[in-house]
Amino acid sequence: MIDIETELYDELARSVLAEFPGAYVAGQHEISPPRFPAVFIEQTFSSELDACRDSSGEENANAVIWTVNVYSNSQSGARDQCKRILAIIDARLRRHNMKRLTARPIDNAADPTVYRYVGRFTGLVDKNGTTYWR
Repeated sequence: MIDIETELYDELARSVLAEFPGAYVAGQHEISPPRFPAVFIEQTFSSELDACRDSSGEENANAVIWTVNVYSNSQSGARDQCKRILAIIDARLRRHNMKRLTARPIDNAADPTVYRYVGRFTGLVDKNGTTYWR
């Protein structure tokens, strides 16, 4: 199985923490993060590409989707804080030839005092860990 999740997550998390040292960053979504801003970075989809199959029986390339949930409870500028954090991740994923599928606010019905912004990104990764534009 082709798996770049750990390495890419670590890179993205370090990038966020360099700009927002007090942020809470995790690799899977949590209902009640211990502090804000909270950033959840997950590879939420991975599927072998049929077009890259050959007779070796090994995976040669996968399509991947990453989902990033950003939460802020900032009294002034929660939306801007979320968007700045997502922009850091967007820039880093673009360096890995991934493209943004969507970036938008989501109603946070569980706690309307906390702003939520979600981004989804896609790309291709080969068996050597090289990422390509999708």
